[in-house]
Amino acid sequence: MAMRKLLFILMLGFCGMVSAQDYSFVNHNLTPFSLNPSLAGNAKDIRLGLNYRQQWMALGNRYHTIRSSFDMSFHQQACNVGFAYSFDNMAGGVFNQNEFDFVYAQRLLLKEGMTIRLGVMGSFFLNRLGWDKIKYGDQYDDNSKRPTLETMEDFENDTRSFFDVSVGASFNIENKLTLGAALYHIAEPDNGFNDLKENTLHRKLVFHVNYLKDLQNKNGLWGRSALSDNYLFINGSYQKQDEFQMANLGVGVAWDPIIFGVSDKNTLTTKVNVVGFMAGVHFKGLQVFYVFDLFTSKKHNGSWSHELNLIYIISKKDKYPCPATYW
Repeated sequence: MAMRKLLFILMLGFCGMVSAQDYSFVNHNLTPFSLNPSLAGNAKDIRLGLNYRQQWMALGNRYHTIRSSFDMSFHQQACNVGFAYSFDNMAGGVFNQNEFDFVYAQRLLLKEGMTIRLGVMGSFFLNRLGWDKIKYGDQYDDNSKRPTLETMEDFENDTRSFFDVSVGASFNIENKLTLGAALYHIAEPDNGFNDLKENTLHRKLVFHVNYLKDLQNKNGLWGRSALSDNYLFINGSYQKQDEFQMANLGVGVAWDPIIFGVSDKNTLTTKVNVVGFMAGVHFKGLQVFYVFDLFTSKKHNGSWSHELNLIYIISKKDKYPCPATYW
């Protein structure tokens, strides 16, 4: 009985850890409007996105995240809409999270090429905890020491669903500078299984900046807004969710049709450091990016991971649109 209680407590601790903190891609700029709801529609046309992340390879490839998205801009109405679905599979199916996001963003024109964007996102979460995928103390045979017996543990609830709301705002100088902030999980919904109050999805605060430098034309920050196919990009972000804090700084260059970048991600609370390497190519409306996430921390509690990002832009204006997402 003592062993059963211990395993149950450890399991609840694990579930609290994985569900109280949002999933995270190495490069949010390749994951449309995942960093800030106000960025929905910033490609100006119809954008389709598909993102896949596989991490913690040393644990048997048991952590996978898939995200698909759609967003578009309505120029005359000065508004944007978006939808995203995310599936997060943790520990080989012990915990699964399904997230459905609906986004609306409004553009406020300050002057030509300069806007403020305001966005709101409504989300629906459907989570499942696989009690049957966990081995309990009463399943271990005293002779073989193997979990071959049936457990007497009984759990009434293995699913949890709830609604959530997030907001964001950003200041944009077209093709040059973006400054933004977002607040996720405003109501801090309860996300426990046996007891709703045992786990809370805490608010997440995000600040981010993105700067572009045209390598072909000398536009200047307040010059013309057109961007050539060759440019330098720098961005950074800071995220805080409960006690968890993370900072990210990235830099790269686009030289038509290839894009390269490198970023450094640091969890400020646990001192875990990750360096990400990105390589991408675009052809007409299709953009393909691969990201390799290298664990560089001195702490031996991590593993490498990788991501594949596909973006397709449907544009009626430009025959060969340049990439609308940046490192």
